[in-house]
Amino acid sequence: MDSLYLLQFACFIFMLINAFVVAIPHLHISWENKRYERSRWMIFTAIIGMAIQYLIQMVFGFRATDDDLGAVVNILIYTPCFSLISMGIYNLETTRANRKKMNLVCGIIYAAIIIAFCIGTKLHHSLHIGAWLYVMLALFCVSVVYCIYMIVREMIKRKNMLETMAATDMLPYVRYSRASIVILWLATIAMPFAILSTSLLFIVGPMALLALLFFNLTFIALGSNYVPTEELLDKEEENKAAMKTNKVNHREAWTHLGKQQETAEKGTESLQQQLSEERKNFIQKSLDKWCADLGYKDSAVNMLTLSRSLCISKDELTMFFSQCLKSTFRIWLSDIRFDAAKKMMLEYPDYSNDIISAECGFSSRTYLYRIFKSREGCTPTEWRDLRPINALKKDSNQE
Repeated sequence: MDSLYLLQFACFIFMLINAFVVAIPHLHISWENKRYERSRWMIFTAIIGMAIQYLIQMVFGFRATDDDLGAVVNILIYTPCFSLISMGIYNLETTRANRKKMNLVCGIIYAAIIIAFCIGTKLHHSLHIGAWLYVMLALFCVSVVYCIYMIVREMIKRKNMLETMAATDMLPYVRYSRASIVILWLATIAMPFAILSTSLLFIVGPMALLALLFFNLTFIALGSNYVPTEELLDKEEENKAAMKTNKVNHREAWTHLGKQQETAEKGTESLQQQLSEERKNFIQKSLDKWCADLGYKDSAVNMLTLSRSLCISKDELTMFFSQCLKSTFRIWLSDIRFDAAKKMMLEYPDYSNDIISAECGFSSRTYLYRIFKSREGCTPTEWRDLRPINALKKDSNQE
């Protein structure tokens, strides 16, 4: 039994372990988000596919026979597996229309790989396809670069959207999503070298497998900190489509009615973007009542749910926060919850930080800790120790 066979056997077992790591949390963690569940099973299927690849290599000995022969089999199996992992991540970050587009592009690239493989086998009458192997490898690299680019682009867009429309703790999502894509990128950079050279496979292969394990762990951690935002994503997509339609309508109006009328329309739009005093007062009273009714205690509240509960459009709320409060929904709600937490600490000194964070709408205790660190320069526990001083300050302010 040679060293290559032992390496392939170890990789096969390791892949099964990775698949187990991805699948087993379903037994004891109940995720509310169906999209995350679909992504998890996509990644599980991809890992099983890679495990089957190692089993095929062991049984038929493609890599042992020739490096090029093994590389052909690797590309044929690795490409759909990597695409499936990428789609699993991308599925979390974007809308249905964008997912269809990525699926189509990945399908076209893999079809091109199959065509290159078929042409090579027909010309050489064997699996030793010569230069067509490098065509397949080039297409594989294109697929990898495209997938990672699309994931990073959507990840940035989703982060920006969450910062303006959601009010949950962003740090876990940012930390685990970035870690996932960095680890995936490092693993895929090493993959072409492991595909082409058996010597490098002994060095790069174990590193890529460890990277895959860390990726799976960060993906599971991401699921525990993932907030469902499909509605927000779809709403933003609808707004963008509406904006594009408006631009087309304005171009048509300029063509038919002339430049003068377009200028008048722009002036009207600029006036509409300014809220009237009556509307500002109504929105302020609505927000005050929402806070008095303890609406901020809902940790899952976002701009859309707030808009619906107040019967005020999202655009009007955004303008109000920007024009009147010189802030954003996220910062405003964070201030409301922070003030409520300090008040509760003074009134109920026996309450734990877990109770305080839950009662004030913070998504986690660590989020409450970071808020205190950034605004008071100390932890909630340290702030409690200064409770007599804080109480005196409160009494003096009331006087």
